[in-house]
Amino acid sequence: MQPSSRSDERVEEVRHVAIDHHHDVVSVFETLYEQMDRDRFSNAFTYGRHKIDVVLDRELSRLPAGSRVLDVGCGTGVYLRRFAKLGFIPAGLEPAAGMLEVCRRNNPSVDIVQGVATALPFPDASFDAVTAIEVHRYLHLDDIRKSLKEALRVLRPGGIVVTTLVNRYALDGFYVMQHLRARKKGIDFDRKNPHCEFFTPHEAEDELRRAGATAVRTEARLFAPVRLAYKVDEPLAARIAARIEKLDDRVHEVLSWTKPFAGHLIAIGERPMAPVNGRP
Repeated sequence: MQPSSRSDERVEEVRHVAIDHHHDVVSVFETLYEQMDRDRFSNAFTYGRHKIDVVLDRELSRLPAGSRVLDVGCGTGVYLRRFAKLGFIPAGLEPAAGMLEVCRRNNPSVDIVQGVATALPFPDASFDAVTAIEVHRYLHLDDIRKSLKEALRVLRPGGIVVTTLVNRYALDGFYVMQHLRARKKGIDFDRKNPHCEFFTPHEAEDELRRAGATAVRTEARLFAPVRLAYKVDEPLAARIAARIEKLDDRVHEVLSWTKPFAGHLIAIGERPMAPVNGRP
């Protein structure tokens, strides 16, 4: 077997394991989002996801009402409902059958298709924004690159892409934990603990530019390693998170060096405007 064939097989395996994993955890995500509706400090997931949502809402606020927004890896459909409430026309793509079933049930009037991020079944320039929240982290780098190019393809000129990636040096130590787990189990990933691709902010920005995006930037949230506290004592961690939340947010506004160590990395870019009279 040629090296390229082995590489292609690994890329496919990573993708399929990620899909299988999310098919298995549908009920887990439903529960987490219910908890988030009640109290964003409930657990590490709800607290971290809220931080992403604040940035996402701010970016989407630049769009006029009626804009078309595609959520890649739409899961149970929480973001589709969110986009509709914000006055946008949502559409979703989801590869995991279990997630797709729940998503369609929760969003009966929304266009939701089954498919993968690397081959979006939509025409060029179909959307004003494309989001991929906690999706690319599960893919091999080759698939991430294909997916970003696809996101730019289906965006209209000037459209926004927002995705999240995993900081390699986040203070929660997930990068180290992932490698220790792999060493202990003797395998890089499996259906319970799928692959995770790690980036620095600089690398994340480079990947968006490589895909063709302009106005590229990254933002970070969760400098304080509150996730570690949640693993030890959730009620105590919830109280800590509530007390330090404003300070933690402020840290990222004034101390740019904290970005590579934050728990969430958010990458943002735009599709270049169409040439005018043959000029960029």
